[in-house]
Parts: sequence; structure tokens; C-alpha cells
Amino acid sequence: MTIPKGTLSPPPGRPSWGGGEELPLLYLGWGMRDFAKDPLAFHYDLGTNYYLVLRGEVVVTTEKTRQTVKGPVALLFDPGCAFGISQPSQSSVEILVWIWQGQPSLADLRPSAGSFLALNLRPGSVPTLTELHSRCRNEVALADGQLPRTLAALRELLEVEILRSNQSAPAEDEMRLKLAHAWMAGNLSIHAPVPALCDYLRMSPSTLHRFFKARTGISPGAYFRRIKTDEARRLIREEGWQVKAVAYHLGYRHPNDLSRALSGEREE
Repeated sequence: MTIPKGTLSPPPGRPSWGGGEELPLLYLGWGMRDFAKDPLAFHYDLGTNYYLVLRGEVVVTTEKTRQTVKGPVALLFDPGCAFGISQPSQSSVEILVWIWQGQPSLADLRPSAGSFLALNLRPGSVPTLTELHSRCRNEVALADGQLPRTLAALRELLEVEILRSNQSAPAEDEMRLKLAHAWMAGNLSIHAPVPALCDYLRMSPSTLHRFFKARTGISPGAYFRRIKTDEARRLIREEGWQVKAVAYHLGYRHPNDLSRALSGEREE
């Protein structure tokens, strides 16, 4: 049996956009689809498929495998991979589809020749991925001379977001704690660090408190006071600063406040 090659037209009424081969982006699709009623036929595509199942369950069939996947998940199909998509039962499936020319820029997202990748996504990434798809649709609607450049930039953002969403939370938390520590160390004279840190990390006060308690065992305010007094001790012992100078340098209202902090009393 000859397997067709080319981007297949969606069922009537399905929202989609198709471009020419002169652009890096060949196709966009989005919205709800019933793969039980209208399965995606077995075929080779012209580019790399980025098939995001945001909600629901589908069955991916290739020449060698048959795999059931549940959203949110990113499916990346190599152009040399013949595939089809169906559903185990009739239900709502929400999808976002990009078909790009060439291989992904990020090596971690490149399927092996003739195969595909299935990358589970964190639910919290869905709004960002949906926004990136919307931005692609907005750009192709503009259709100006900058379109190839903007599409290339959006593809890189899309790949980074897919990879970021697939990475483990502990690695992300470790990086967030490093960022928080670096920010605190650079802003030790601030009197109310928690609201400013929330804004910097894009976290609510309650989320920030839970994050610090889980990662350090203490509140963000206590963590800030700890590194502030550590820096005060360093300046006094290693740099030879006077207590008064250190107090004003680090934003204490009075040298006595620093003295109490160094002796283990809570800073007011």
C-alpha cells in the first residue's frame, strides 16, 4: 500500500491555516476534534509535526507502534515517520498543531529518523502554549515582510516552552531558589523584601511562603534575615567595617537593630 505524503486537510469546519513552502511554517490547526468520528489518516507529512494534545486521549499509530497518550502531551513527528491519529472512544479532544519545515532547533526535541517523541507537559504550561499558537495565527494574518523572522523567533519560543514544561519540577525549583537567593543577596538594604521578591519571581505571597518552607524549612523573610546577618558578619570580620557603617549599608534603621540581629534576636 502506498502511504500518502503531504499535509492532510482537516474535517470541514475545523479551524486551520495553511501557508506556502516559502515560509518556515506550513500549517496551523487548533480547537476541538473528534478523532473517533474523523481520524487523522495514516500519512507522511512534509514537515515536522508539533501535535499538542491539551485535553483528552488519542491513539497514535505508526508503522511499528501503537500508543495511547493522554493530554497534556506534545507529540513531535519526524517527516520520515508515517503516522495516524484516532481515539479509543468518542470524547472531547483539544489540540494545537504546528507543522514546521525542517528539524527542531533544540536537539532534545528532535525525533529519531522515522519516529516520534511523546513528551508529557505540565498543565500549567497550557496557557503559555496556547498564547504562542495565538501569536503565530496573529503573525500569519499580518503577512508582512517580517513574517519569516517572527515565525522563526516564535518557533524557538515554542520549543523552549515545550522542553521547559517537560522537565522535572525539582530542577526548576532549584533554579528558582538560586534566583531568589541571588536577588536577596543583591537587595539586602530593602526593608520589605517579600513583596518585591514575589514580583520578581511572579509568585503570590502564599506560594512564595510554601516554596521557601518546602525548599529551606524557613519562611522567605527568615531566609532574607539570615543572609543579611551573614553578610553583616562577613563585612565586620573580613573587611573590618564598623557596626554602624554595616548597619546603614545593609538598611538597618539603627545600629542597635543590627546588634540584636547578630545576637540572635529578631529584627524589627
